[in-house]
Amino acid sequence: MRRFLVPFSLLSPLAATVLLVGCKDRDGGSASSGDNPNRISGGGATFVDPIMQKWSKEYGTQTGVEIDYSKSGSTDGIKQMTEKALHFGCSDAPMKKDQIAAAQGKGGEVFHIPLITGAVAVIYNLPGVAGLKLSGPVVADIYLGKLTAWNADPIKALNPGVNLPDTKITPVYRSEGSGTTNIFTEYLGKVSQEFADKIPASTLPTWPNIGLGQKGSDGVAGHVKKNEGCIGYVEVAYAELNGIASASIRNAKGKDVAPKAAGVTAAAEWAMTNGQKKGVYDPAQLTYSLTNAEADAAYPICGISYCLIYKRVAAERGKKLVEFLKWATSDGQKFAVDLHYAPLPAELSKKVAERLEQVELVQ
Repeated sequence: MRRFLVPFSLLSPLAATVLLVGCKDRDGGSASSGDNPNRISGGGATFVDPIMQKWSKEYGTQTGVEIDYSKSGSTDGIKQMTEKALHFGCSDAPMKKDQIAAAQGKGGEVFHIPLITGAVAVIYNLPGVAGLKLSGPVVADIYLGKLTAWNADPIKALNPGVNLPDTKITPVYRSEGSGTTNIFTEYLGKVSQEFADKIPASTLPTWPNIGLGQKGSDGVAGHVKKNEGCIGYVEVAYAELNGIASASIRNAKGKDVAPKAAGVTAAAEWAMTNGQKKGVYDPAQLTYSLTNAEADAAYPICGISYCLIYKRVAAERGKKLVEFLKWATSDGQKFAVDLHYAPLPAELSKKVAERLEQVELVQ
């Protein structure tokens, strides 16, 4: 069968009769089986899941299109998208060169579509201790196993007048490939050379013999909430929704900043004007590092959650997917702050809209 590629902006309504081919859903059946042509399947990052569920509900009510999103971790989101087991994958870490090469062999060029920005909160369980302050180097030493008690001198120095207990620190981390882990380890590597040398930024690093791993942000949050002395890292929505205390983190300008939307916005705006092409990040691909931003109001541990799609997609569901992404990155941003995220900066939203016009729909 001969195929024609049509830019999304030129697609006629008639083109929506073509079904997506070659994709399988999570149950192993064909995503184009025709049982529900209004169903778009996605999965991956837990970071974006709370707002994705809100978007799914709101968008489904407005349009009748079902966005079926299953959180499973960024690494799995990349894998499922690459294998075309899902219509889109989500990751908080940009794809690496080998992942991009694998995807190109399966379906061609991949677009990174920024969906939302958010903070990675450092959560803790210390009854009676509110407003804890930490720094990047201190958190790095905790996860290196060098600081093992909550009343260690470096922690006390950041919290004068606070009665810190002589309680063992139990670090909790993600047990599966995680974009949240990538953001967290990227940040710690920027503020601690020892950490960078021993635990390079990764979605699935090799941790020293400390603490324990938990699956998903909800797993980390749940374990920290139930166990005194634990420390962990999660997208801030999981901390807020579960009523778990979050520490303020000293930023690159020496300011103690809480993981709130304003601090994420400050970091994102700094990144947009100081776009760095380094490692996996490339502003031309709409990928930016938000960690350790050098702005007074910036929260230092935050990032972008990306939707990963092939540039060339089959017409019917491809058209509906692009329409959803246009909505999510424009009107859908109004739900961000209430769900403890921060909206995309206006300039980035504009770039996203331009990139979505470049999606090619296969007839």
